[in-house]
Amino acid sequence: MKNGEDRRVIKTKRNLKKTMQEMMGEMPFEKITVKAICERAMTSRITFYNYYNDKYALLGELFEDMNRKLEQRFQELQKYNQADDPVISYQNLLDCFIDLHRENENIFKNTRLDRNTSLLPPYFHFMVNNITTLIEKYFQQLKPNYPPEQLSVFIFLGMYGYIYLGRKAPAGDAGGDMTGIYESAHNLLTDILKSDLFTAARR
Repeated sequence: MKNGEDRRVIKTKRNLKKTMQEMMGEMPFEKITVKAICERAMTSRITFYNYYNDKYALLGELFEDMNRKLEQRFQELQKYNQADDPVISYQNLLDCFIDLHRENENIFKNTRLDRNTSLLPPYFHFMVNNITTLIEKYFQQLKPNYPPEQLSVFIFLGMYGYIYLGRKAPAGDAGGDMTGIYESAHNLLTDILKSDLFTAARR
């Protein structure tokens, strides 16, 4: 909720975002039109354009919402990391990423290389900038050995690639179960975190 916004505006924008998320689960993003979003959300196009220039602006606000949720979730998890263990801090960051991915399946499956490459660059920049910001903001807890942006790219591309390949696995493999993919990704990156790659505390 943005300060100063009328509750009716907030409700309308929430409805538009929810509608687009639902549609992204049914069709590629490039086939979604503002007209179709408005018809399904039972909102006029005049109202839509009062708040957004186009569907990309609507998607951008969805990314902003995800950004806030990611940081809030990280802060919640860090409350239980009272010793500021850097490995646990990174585990929490990775778990936040997994939770975000799980909660926004319809958006993320539109960033797959075999579906919509146009959404991958903005998604990449969103996630890398987001993770970098968190690493810089919680620098003392994370104690990175390498530049935050490089670590962010490593975390994002590693997680993205692992989930992407898991989705393409034949039926019956671990890839057929998204819960199994997420758990496996968590375990893999936890093992990496326990190495000397990330934190000076492990040296």
